[in-house]
Amino acid sequence: MDKWRMDRLPWAMWACVAGLAIALHADSRGQSGAALAAVYLALLGLAFAGYALTTLIGRSGLPLLLELLIGVLVLIIVSGVIGVISVLVGGPSGRSSYVGAAGSLYWSHLVNPSLNVFGWMLLYLGLGWIAFSTYRHFYADRAVVSMSAAGIRFHRPWLKGLFIPWHEVRGVGHLGVPGISGVPFVSPYAAAVTVGQDFYEQHIAPKRSFFAPPGSEAMFQPKGEMMQVVLNSADMMAKPEDFLGPAEARWKAFRDQPESSSRNGSTIVYGRWSINGSARQAVWFLAPLIGMAVVMLYR
Repeated sequence: MDKWRMDRLPWAMWACVAGLAIALHADSRGQSGAALAAVYLALLGLAFAGYALTTLIGRSGLPLLLELLIGVLVLIIVSGVIGVISVLVGGPSGRSSYVGAAGSLYWSHLVNPSLNVFGWMLLYLGLGWIAFSTYRHFYADRAVVSMSAAGIRFHRPWLKGLFIPWHEVRGVGHLGVPGISGVPFVSPYAAAVTVGQDFYEQHIAPKRSFFAPPGSEAMFQPKGEMMQVVLNSADMMAKPEDFLGPAEARWKAFRDQPESSSRNGSTIVYGRWSINGSARQAVWFLAPLIGMAVVMLYR
């Protein structure tokens, strides 16, 4: 995931270049673009949180009427908070007003922002991604998937503490899903291990969190009376083959050792970003810096 994030860092840098150009050259119409942009992002975050919550409720298996009532309640609360913030910030009549204890910021109505507000939004988003990616690069989180002599461990915010010992694994290979004609389709883009249905229901299903994001169901696919657990995902730069080789080797070596524990040995890490010295990488990161310098020189 580190490589996945860092490979998108130049796009965040270009967002900063575009945002800076807009913020410097667009007419502000006397508005505080930096402050208004922060309010817009906060409102967008609130709206997304409401959408995510209603999505989670829709997947919770609640009765339809109760699900509908909760969804309406969430909509009312989110709309009410957005409306209150809009009135406090922009004023109910659309006129500019002073807001805040110090009254130091001069606000304009939210429904009629100047163009430089969107420039500041791009700056905030780009700088936020750069800061987060850089922090995670130097202070890496735990590996999403790790394999040892004991088994496979998973670590995601919505799936913590999942451990599959090798003696519970029934097979290692590409993910197989039912085809339209009834013939199983083997996906070359997903690596999976197969476990027994009893093990899945006792040790995996209880750990599946209510806060799992949409699409997380694809990680678990039935295969007859067994269950397939997918190892890789779209936010990993490691290929399926990077999982299959080590997983199959460890499974064959340790599947007959139920009490096997982690052993010290060499560690191979996939997905870590590094400077490879290639011209493409240099251009990819230097180009937005040059663009930033040009924008600052011709402000």
